[in-house]
Amino acid sequence: MFNQIRDLAGGEFYLITSLLLFMVFFIIVTVYLLKLSKHHVTLMSNLPIENQHTQKHEED
Repeated sequence: MFNQIRDLAGGEFYLITSLLLFMVFFIIVTVYLLKLSKHHVTLMSNLPIENQHTQKHEED
């Protein structure tokens, strides 16, 4: 398997580019999630529960 990786004949550019794009994407997502407001996370996590309670009260 490693012999195939060594004999790419110019394909290293695509491998390195795809690896860098993969890493940059997940670094950006990680930074976004770490900077996300705790209040916003709590609000969004309770949203489905509040929606169910609202629907039950509207049906009554």
